[in-house]
Amino acid sequence: MNDIYGIDKFLIDLSILGYSHEKLTGTDNQNYAVIRNFDIPVGRFQGRIIDLGIPVPNDYPRLIGTSIHIRSVPQLLEYTDTIPNVRNIITSALGSEWRYWSFRLEVTPENTTLNVIHQIHGIFQRI
Repeated sequence: MNDIYGIDKFLIDLSILGYSHEKLTGTDNQNYAVIRNFDIPVGRFQGRIIDLGIPVPNDYPRLIGTSIHIRSVPQLLEYTDTIPNVRNIITSALGSEWRYWSFRLEVTPENTTLNVIHQIHGIFQRI
């Protein structure tokens, strides 16, 4: 039986998938997995290198955060790029250089971390 949950489980899974990462705690006291130098694989920002933050609740893999946090220079999207009922871009608990992109990430019972990464790729494909 696997007794590892939350950020520790997510970080282990990211390592297995080959991602270099770190754990940060936001001003909201939420744990975040941050993938440094994330290469966007698809969409209009393909090839851009960013830092990607993913909020990870304590009961992961049963739940996952509902957003991604982006840090890039220059920013990929700004607060003015909000589209009602499509995407919401607001300040991030990770700091002023970050942007919170509101999307609905969902958990799956198997290969949860891989499926979260695929959903993030889908966000970049559609944005």
